[in-house]
Amino acid sequence: MTSRLDELFSPDRLRQNWQLPIISASQPAQLELNLDIQTTYHELQRLVAERFLDACRLSVKFDELTEEIKQTFPLDAAITTVDAKQKEAIVSMLEQLEDLLWAMDLAKGGE
Repeated sequence: MTSRLDELFSPDRLRQNWQLPIISASQPAQLELNLDIQTTYHELQRLVAERFLDACRLSVKFDELTEEIKQTFPLDAAITTVDAKQKEAIVSMLEQLEDLLWAMDLAKGGE
């Protein structure tokens, strides 16, 4: 019995638990990509607000899209993979926003 306990608590075996986990190289790349996506999205919001004085009418769409982007492309290390369904949902929301902006541009007279 003693040899079994010695084996369980041997320094070599315990040292394995002390070592820090290795962070994969893809995590920083994904975090950088997520930051780029969120930065580009905020730039889009700014440009829309500059171009359309009545862009506040789109606030609900922008709020939904902002929440989806934050969930899909977080700025913390908790999520390192992106779900294809979430990406499709974002693309769909962006297409809806594009259609609304096109209609607003037509109503504006295409200045």
